[in-house]
Amino acid sequence: MEIGCGARVRDFDGRRYWYFWHYERANGRSLRKEDYIGRIDSHQAREELLRKMAAYHQHAERDLAKRRAQIERRIGLALRTST
Repeated sequence: MEIGCGARVRDFDGRRYWYFWHYERANGRSLRKEDYIGRIDSHQAREELLRKMAAYHQHAERDLAKRRAQIERRIGLALRTST
């Protein structure tokens, strides 16, 4: 499992654009995806980029907490059955 996201700037025809990159799961594999956000000089594009980053981290934190809880339950079951 790969977790991560960030911003990338791409240049096209002398103009600069924001892209939001992040990892997604597909068919049991981690894939890096990029979403176009907007021109780098756009205040709205910068806000959207920051919102996407915050949402990604919130989602990742929930997923990790869920996985951790599953592992801790298994540890508890293993301790009870081993004694």
